[in-house]
Amino acid sequence: MNDVAATPAPVSAPALRELPIEFRGTGGEYFRIWIVNLLLTIVTLGIYSAWAKVRRLRYFYGSTSLDGSSFEYHGRPVAILKGRLIVFGVYLVFVALGYLWPKAQLVAALLVIAGLPWIIVRSRLFQMRMTSWRGLRFNFHGRYGGALLNFIVFPLLSLLTLMGLWPYAQWRQVSYFATNTAYGAQRFGFTTTVGTYYRIFLVLVGMSFLGFLVGVGGVAMLVGLVIGVTAAAGGGGPEDMAAVAGAAMAMSLSIAVTVVLVTMLLQAYYRAHFLNASVGGVNVGPHRLNSRLRTMPLLGILLTNLLGMVFTLGLFYPWAKIRLLRYQLANTSVTVEGDLGQFVADAAADASALGEEAGDFLDIDFGI
Repeated sequence: MNDVAATPAPVSAPALRELPIEFRGTGGEYFRIWIVNLLLTIVTLGIYSAWAKVRRLRYFYGSTSLDGSSFEYHGRPVAILKGRLIVFGVYLVFVALGYLWPKAQLVAALLVIAGLPWIIVRSRLFQMRMTSWRGLRFNFHGRYGGALLNFIVFPLLSLLTLMGLWPYAQWRQVSYFATNTAYGAQRFGFTTTVGTYYRIFLVLVGMSFLGFLVGVGGVAMLVGLVIGVTAAAGGGGPEDMAAVAGAAMAMSLSIAVTVVLVTMLLQAYYRAHFLNASVGGVNVGPHRLNSRLRTMPLLGILLTNLLGMVFTLGLFYPWAKIRLLRYQLANTSVTVEGDLGQFVADAAADASALGEEAGDFLDIDFGI
């Protein structure tokens, strides 16, 4: 009797789940934090701003959660204050050189530019190491050379090419941040192609050109209206001149409103599509991020936020901040493949404790 080999059962693919990023912050809660931070920063001549930043970030991080677990911010105000004092000291030296030795100011400016990549790396390193989720901290592995290339060299080349390389520079910058970020020992990846950024850029240029044509047409209509009404009024009395002034004011107001609307539309389009391309291209292990922002809903939020800021003389800012952040996070999610708990355990297994053991020299935030 022949034995028949049993056919192995097919291995099922890990289940995919899309987890939303939840945000529980409210405008009223943030207003209380914001107004106290503002008043204490003014009273202390800016010194309290470091403590204000920690309070603000702890509130935002603690109000943001994924799969039932909130993010945490571990930054210390003293570390932030040290970074700001260093930046302020460099600024004072730069200004003093301008008065005492003007020729040396150019050399100092070049040194500052050369130091910017180092500041970018250290700031990102601090930000990531001070952020955790489920007790495991993030990390950053970027180096000075990469920051110099992506944040100094390519932006300068984009200027020399009349912004032709700007989408490429942006793609390089986002990719640099993403691929050098890690959650524990698990490095992030980035899959969005540079062509996506060029498409965003070209559409933005096209929309800007159309907006320019609308503005030119509006100005031409205004000039024609004023000339026509003035000619019709001839040597008329005060009523005729008032009609001319009223027509000119109405047309000027309509042009100003159109300029604001076009500008906000461009901002909404760019913000939505840039974040969709940047956030939506990030993955960490088998898991990937999703971003589905849309231009018109974002435009509505930006416009109502602007009106709220104008009519409240800026006091609406906390609500504006919360409304914008809530919309962005409500349209951001993580597609999880397999067991998320096991992924966190694996990422923590080989993670170093650099974030907790870094010396005072690395424990500096420059606020970039």
